[in-house]
Amino acid sequence: MRWAALALAALALTGCESSAEKSAKLEKAALAALRAGPAAKGGLKITRASTAVRVISSTLVHDTEGTAAIVTLRNDGAAAEQAIPLEITVTGSGGSTLYTNTSAGIAASLTSVSYIAAHATSTWVDDQVQTSGTATGVSAEVGEGRRAAGPPPRIELHRGEVTHEASGTEVKGTAVNRSSVTQKELVIYAFARSGADTVAAGRAVLPELASGASATFSILLIGQAPPGAAITLTAPPTTLR
Repeated sequence: MRWAALALAALALTGCESSAEKSAKLEKAALAALRAGPAAKGGLKITRASTAVRVISSTLVHDTEGTAAIVTLRNDGAAAEQAIPLEITVTGSGGSTLYTNTSAGIAASLTSVSYIAAHATSTWVDDQVQTSGTATGVSAEVGEGRRAAGPPPRIELHRGEVTHEASGTEVKGTAVNRSSVTQKELVIYAFARSGADTVAAGRAVLPELASGASATFSILLIGQAPPGAAITLTAPPTTLR
């Protein structure tokens, strides 16, 4: 009888869960799925190409520290897009495949673009390209994302010191969350351009940036950035509400 009473009590407590609590749980589960990315389901697989977002360019940069893939996309749609799957294939001599980002266990930020505003462009970086041979090219395919409603959270970036060493170019700065939404797994991208060419790129990930909070970051660029190269920083929002 005691166990029956405990079971009834547990059912009663479950039944008392409010709609707000259920909504919070669903939101938390959705956020966890977004952060885990498609890798949590066995790896990235694009089954439907995006009708709004297209690839403008894709390129590779190299140095002694490794290889990074850089993809620039444009959202031609009338609405902002979020959680946009992005598959890359890095090739070598003869068109042989050296690397893809479709394996299980890859972070969401390396398999998707978090946000692109309507009629806007966004540049994404994978600085974790692992190859056993010399990479000579990269192609990209964009999957269907989700429509994003409302104004995006505003992330303010302040560039600090830029140092050029034999090991590469390091960019330091501060990120400030000017929105009311805590950002999870916020990715900050840095690009060095010489003329019209992107010659180096890198990224840093802030696990969490609370509303109104600031945090410092440091990005070691992959590629060859001369002292006169123009440095650009971007941080697309990752958590919209």
